[in-house]
Amino acid sequence: MKILLTGGTGYVGQALREKLLLQGHDVRLLVRRESAHKVPAGSGYDIVLGDVLDSHACLRAVDGCQAVVHLVGIIREFPNDGTTYVAMHTEATFSVLDAARRLGIERFVHMSALGARADARSRYHTTKFEAESIVTNSELRWTVFRPSVIFSPGSEFTRQLVDLVHRPLVPIVDGGKALLQPVSLENLTDAMARSLSMPETQGCSYDVGGPDRVRFADILDRIAKHYKLHPNTMKISSTFMKPVVRLLQRFESFPLTVDQLEMLVEDNICDTGEFTKTFGIAELDSFEAALPSLLEANDVKAA
Repeated sequence: MKILLTGGTGYVGQALREKLLLQGHDVRLLVRRESAHKVPAGSGYDIVLGDVLDSHACLRAVDGCQAVVHLVGIIREFPNDGTTYVAMHTEATFSVLDAARRLGIERFVHMSALGARADARSRYHTTKFEAESIVTNSELRWTVFRPSVIFSPGSEFTRQLVDLVHRPLVPIVDGGKALLQPVSLENLTDAMARSLSMPETQGCSYDVGGPDRVRFADILDRIAKHYKLHPNTMKISSTFMKPVVRLLQRFESFPLTVDQLEMLVEDNICDTGEFTKTFGIAELDSFEAALPSLLEANDVKAA
C-alpha cells in the first residue's frame, strides 16, 4: 500500500515511518524544506517537499496514495511565525483531509490526543478536538488514536523530567497530584500501522494509554532517587502561577505556557480496554517498569 505520512520527521513519525517501511508499505513523506535533512538520503522514502497548510502541496503529496496517516501537531505555540494550535491542528487537518477527499483517497488514520474535547480548558485540547471532528464528520474511512503522554528510550518526555529534577528549585504545581497514563511509543505505532489493514477499526476512535496511572509528583520522586538527588521542591498553586506564566510565556526560553499549565494540572487517563481488545495486546508496556532503562538511555544520549 502507498501511504502518505504527515509529521513523518517528528517523534512519533520517525518511529511510525520505519515500521510502515518494514511492513512493506511504500511510504511517502510530506516534508517542509527546512526539515528535509531529518530524512537520510537513500532511506527508501518518497519525499514531497511542501507544507501541510499549502493545499497544492497536499494534493501533490496525496496523489497516487491509497491511504493517509496524519500526525502533525504541536505542543507549544509560536505565534510570531504562525505556529499556532489553530493552524497546525485544525487548519492542517482540514488541508490534508480535503486533498485526500478531492483525489478519492478514502482511508485516513489520524492522531489526536487524550483529553481532546470541546469544553477543555486548554486550547491545545480544544483545537485537537476540532481537528478530530473534521476527520470523524467526513465521509472517509477513518480511524482516530488519542494517546496519553508517550514514552520511549531517549524521549523528550523523559529528558524534560530529568532536567526538571536537576534544577535548583523544582516547582510542584497543585501538589503534582495529576495522574498520567504514559503509553509506549512501540504500543502506539504498532497499532497505528496495523490499523491500516484492519477494516474493523474504520469509524472507530481509540483512547490510548499504558497500564500504569502515575502521579506527576511520584514520577519526579523516582527520577530524583535514581540520581540520588534531594531536590528543593516548592509547592505552588496553579491559580497563583497562571498570571506569572501568562506574562513570561512570550519568551521562547521560558519553559511553560498557560496552556501547558492547564494540561499539567488535570488527569490524563483513560480506559484502554477497547484498544487492547481490538489490537490483541495481551500486556501493555509498563512505564514504571521501563523507567530505570529510560533514565539510562537518557544518560547515554546526554553524554
